[in-house]
Amino acid sequence: MFASHRPRVFRSRLGCCICGAKSSSSRFTSSSKYELLFSGCFQLNEKRQGEICNACVLLVKRWKKLPPGSSKNWKHVVDSKANCEKMYETKKKFKDFERR
Repeated sequence: MFASHRPRVFRSRLGCCICGAKSSSSRFTSSSKYELLFSGCFQLNEKRQGEICNACVLLVKRWKKLPPGSSKNWKHVVDSKANCEKMYETKKKFKDFERR
């Protein structure tokens, strides 16, 4: 065994179609199996398709198990990671500007 074992990271070129994450500790899968549930779970008006991360898959499965009539949703997750990457780029540009 290696003393410095790094966990494997899976990457998606386009990112998760729900949260926008481009890397995950588990594999990305096709969203076709879950696309019909996106509007209820994530309160989406537009159709989304592509790869979905395991975290979003688990949210869809959790939403399916909610009792009928429940108003719980995960709309705050939509595009949450995509915005983090943009924020990181902005901070990086700002730090580069400060160094000058």
